[in-house]
Amino acid sequence: MPIAPAIACAALAALDARQPASGLPNPTTVITAARAQAAVPAAGTTPAVPEHCEVTGKLNERIGFNSQHYAINFHLRLPAAWNGRFFFQGGGGTNGTVGNALGALMGQQPTNALALGYAVVSQDSGHDNVVNNNPVLNGAQSFGFDPQARLDYGYTSYDEVTRLAKALIRTYYGRPPEKSYYVGCSEGGREGLMMAQRFPEHFDGVLAVAPGLNIPKAIAAAAWDSQAAAKIAKADGLLDSAGLPLLGRTFTDADLAVASKAVLDACDAMDGLTDGIVDDRARCTTAAVLPRLTAATCPGAKQPTCLSAAQVTALRTMFAGPTDSHGGALYSDWPWDAGIGGKTGSAFFTGWRSWKLGSYDSAENSALNVGFVAAATASVLSTPPAPKASYGPDLVRYFVDYPFDTHAERTAATTGLYRESVDSFMHANGTDLAAFSTRGGRMIVVHGVSDPIFSLHDSIAWWKGVDAAAQGNAARFVRLFAVPGMSHCAGGPATDQFDAFSAVVAWVEQGTAPDRIVATARPNTPWPGRTRPLCAYPAQAHYTGTGSGEDAASFVCK
Repeated sequence: MPIAPAIACAALAALDARQPASGLPNPTTVITAARAQAAVPAAGTTPAVPEHCEVTGKLNERIGFNSQHYAINFHLRLPAAWNGRFFFQGGGGTNGTVGNALGALMGQQPTNALALGYAVVSQDSGHDNVVNNNPVLNGAQSFGFDPQARLDYGYTSYDEVTRLAKALIRTYYGRPPEKSYYVGCSEGGREGLMMAQRFPEHFDGVLAVAPGLNIPKAIAAAAWDSQAAAKIAKADGLLDSAGLPLLGRTFTDADLAVASKAVLDACDAMDGLTDGIVDDRARCTTAAVLPRLTAATCPGAKQPTCLSAAQVTALRTMFAGPTDSHGGALYSDWPWDAGIGGKTGSAFFTGWRSWKLGSYDSAENSALNVGFVAAATASVLSTPPAPKASYGPDLVRYFVDYPFDTHAERTAATTGLYRESVDSFMHANGTDLAAFSTRGGRMIVVHGVSDPIFSLHDSIAWWKGVDAAAQGNAARFVRLFAVPGMSHCAGGPATDQFDAFSAVVAWVEQGTAPDRIVATARPNTPWPGRTRPLCAYPAQAHYTGTGSGEDAASFVCK
C-alpha cells in the first residue's frame, strides 16, 4: 500500500536545523527549496515522473582552501505515493554535481527509482565543479587542494547526507524508511562498497557496478597504459602540438579490431559456442592469447590488417598491469576480452579507446587517462597535491613522465595540512563486511570484463578476500557478476542490459539470492536482442549444446 505524506511539502522549507525539534541531525543544514511537483507523463524513452516533493539544500557551508566557497549540496525527491523505501543515487568521476535524484537503476533499465516509488537523494560530495574550479589548479579537481573537501569526497558527505535524507523522510511521511539502498557505478560503486564498510548500519542493499574499489592503485594503471602507448608514438614521431606523444594515433580502429579478433580466435570457443563472447575467462590467459597476437603481427611493414610488433608489446604491457622498477605490482592485471575492439562512430565500441588512447582523428591528446584521470591523480589522489593547468600540455606530460617508484608513497603520505592519506580517505577495498552482513545487508557487484579503467581481476581479488574473511561464506551476502565485452559501466559488444537492482531488492526483502541475472544485447551491438545469463562468480556461462545460441535459456552457470 503506497504511503502518503504526513505534512505539506512546503513545510520542509520552514525547518530550522538549529532547533532540536526540527529532527535534522546536522545544525548547519539549510533547506533552500521545497516544492510540490506535478506528475509528468512518459515521453519516448524518458520514464514518467510521479507527483512528488522536490527538496534542495546544503550543509557544512564554509570557506576553505584559497578562499573558495564549499558546501555539501543535496537533492531529494519524495514521491506522493511512497513505497516505504530509500534510494541513495551514487555519484561519478570526482562528483561535483548535485545529481538529478531520479535514481538510475544501472544496467540501462528503462525506469528509475523515483518512478517505482522510492524516495531518492543525490549530492555533490562537498564541492561544486563550477564554483570550485581553478584552471591553473587542476580545473574541476581543484578541490583536492582542500583537506576537508578530500574527506567529504572520500566518505564524510555520504554519511551526512544519508542521515539527513532519512530524517527528512521521517518528517515528511511520519515514519522512517523500511529498507534503504545504495546504487551507483564507478565512483558511485566505490561509494556503495565504502558505505557497507564504514557505515554498515545505513543501507540494507548495495548495487555497485564497475566499482573503483582501489582507485589509489588504479590510477597507476592509467599512467602505465599512457606510457605504453607513448613508446609507440615517440618511435613513430606521432606528436601533438606541444611535441608530446599523440596516444590516439598509435592504434587505428582497424588495429583494435585485429586485436579483438585475436582474443576471440583464442578464447571464444572455450565456453562451448563460437558467438563473439568470451565466457570462459579463466582459460583466456595471456598464454592462450599470445599465439594469436603473434599470428596477427605483420611480417614486414605495417598493414591495416595486422599489428606491428610494437603494438603487440604495448598491449601485453597494458594487460599485464603496472609495476615499479623492481617489478612490484602497483595494481591488477586485466582480463583479455573482445571489448578492446573499436568501430568508428559507434559509442558502444569506444570505451577502451576513449580511456586509454583517445580519438584517432584528433590532432591533440584526448584520452580520458591523460585528461580527467591525470588531473584527479595530481590533485585529489596525491599528497601533497601537485598544481597542474587544466588546459595545454601539463596533464599529458604529467602522466607520460609519471614516476611509478614513488606512487605508493604519494597515496600513503600525510602532512601537517593533509592529515589523512589518500589510501585512507578513499578506502573501499576492505574485506571485513561482518557488520554489514550480520544486520542483513546484501550486495551485488557487477563488472564489465572489458572495463578499461577498473580491472575485473581487481574486483575478483577483492571478492576472494571477502570470502576468506567470511570463512568461505561470502556468497551469503555479496555476489559478483561479470559482463563479457562490457566497457566501463555500460557499452561494448556485450549483453549490458540487465536488472541487477531488482535482484538486490529480492535478496534483501525475500531472501532470494541470485545465481544468475539475465542480460540482453542492445540494438546497436552485433547481436541485437540476444540474451545471456550473467553468473555469480566463480560460475561462468556455458552453452548446453542444444537450443538457440541467442537465448539465455540455452546456457547454464557452472
